[in-house]
Amino acid sequence: MLEFPAIDRPSQQVSAFRRLRYGALFGLVNRASLGVLNIAVAMVLTRLLSPADFGFYTVFAQIMAVGAMIQSFGMQTGVIKLAGIAGGVGDWDQARSLFRAIVKLYLAMAVVVTILFLLLWPGLETHLFGRPLGWIIGGLVCLVSLTRAAEETGAAYLRGVGRTRAGALLLSAPREAIVFAVALAVLLGSGSFDVRDTVQLYAAASALVALAALLVCLRFTRRHSGGPDSGSPGSPELMDMRRLAILSAPILVHSAGAMVLKATDVWVLSLYRPAEEVAFYGATVRVTNLVLFALSVINIALPQLLASMHAQGRVRDFERLARTAATWSTVVSVPMFLIVLFLAEPILVTLFGAPYGAGATVLIILAAGQTVSAVVGSPGMMLQMTGNQNLMSGLTLGALVVNVIANVLVVEDHGMEGVAVVTACTITGRMLLHTWFAWRLTGALSLPDPRTLTPSALKAMLRRR
Repeated sequence: MLEFPAIDRPSQQVSAFRRLRYGALFGLVNRASLGVLNIAVAMVLTRLLSPADFGFYTVFAQIMAVGAMIQSFGMQTGVIKLAGIAGGVGDWDQARSLFRAIVKLYLAMAVVVTILFLLLWPGLETHLFGRPLGWIIGGLVCLVSLTRAAEETGAAYLRGVGRTRAGALLLSAPREAIVFAVALAVLLGSGSFDVRDTVQLYAAASALVALAALLVCLRFTRRHSGGPDSGSPGSPELMDMRRLAILSAPILVHSAGAMVLKATDVWVLSLYRPAEEVAFYGATVRVTNLVLFALSVINIALPQLLASMHAQGRVRDFERLARTAATWSTVVSVPMFLIVLFLAEPILVTLFGAPYGAGATVLIILAAGQTVSAVVGSPGMMLQMTGNQNLMSGLTLGALVVNVIANVLVVEDHGMEGVAVVTACTITGRMLLHTWFAWRLTGALSLPDPRTLTPSALKAMLRRR
């Protein structure tokens, strides 16, 4: 088992608050930009594409997200954990060996994913997308998954080793910014745009951002070496691809399952309902993501800090950090839900056009489920950072099976509203189970605590030895 020395130097204790502060700051910039850009891209595309074509785009977005998760082999969480521990003690040799292991595992998975995707492409083309697209588009969709995985894994590594600014700013938002800028230019220029143009644009944008993330990671590893125990007989064993794969495999099952769980509603709608209904549903999903905005910002900096505190045995601080995350998430998310509750239809019509007002009920239902996630905070992250990946995988797969069966049972009779109810109930049940198991296994509760609302309380907790 890979072990790291505990952090016991005051300067490193003080730097924990700085890392959280900078992580939250740049996470805020990234998540705010990404939230705005996701909606902005949808606004432009709903005006360039027909509802049926925007329905295709909705399914495409879910396909590339799931493909990226499988390609990355669930490394992101493990990379943040291991890089965060190594970076916390300045063990740069360990961080360099981790990067080499990442590259080797990524390349091995790239071969597997490419072959698997191309074998599945004819079926996806016929049944899920419902239109002939050709092998070139299939190859580009695969390329988007590969490059998006490289972007996400590289950003996770940079955040883990303390390069929070680069790790946060290189994650997702630049890709969406490129897509938005090009699509807006086409719209203003009264040009034409179809689903093929959309896929080509995403492929180019993802490749550019992935290349930037790779170059920043290479620059970091070349400039950092050595460590507190470098070369000593008791120094931790260096990470290799096998160890990283063993650590990441349970996380892959959980993360891929969670991603498929998140995409199930869209895929079931695509199989059983008209493409226009998929488009309306997809537009509402983009808006509901705003309810989780605060939690997504916090989760940029939270994993590496939870891992570090758990490694040091700081149980009380571990719980206080988790409850702080849930508290601030609740403070932001509940008012967002109330706005959606009373203004759902005007929001959709204003953002996407009159036809999309049909998704108002779906928006309210999905936003309610996401609000539950925001209130309970990050119990899943607590479980993953404390070595309970197998449990997480089991819970996720169980929720996935229930969700798929329930969605298939309701979709034909109740359409997108029935699918939304099933999805919201699944989200609620899954998050409550995560909260209960996190409390039982870590001794820490992740629910909001008003006493953690003050920045001074968080600062004092992070400075405590």
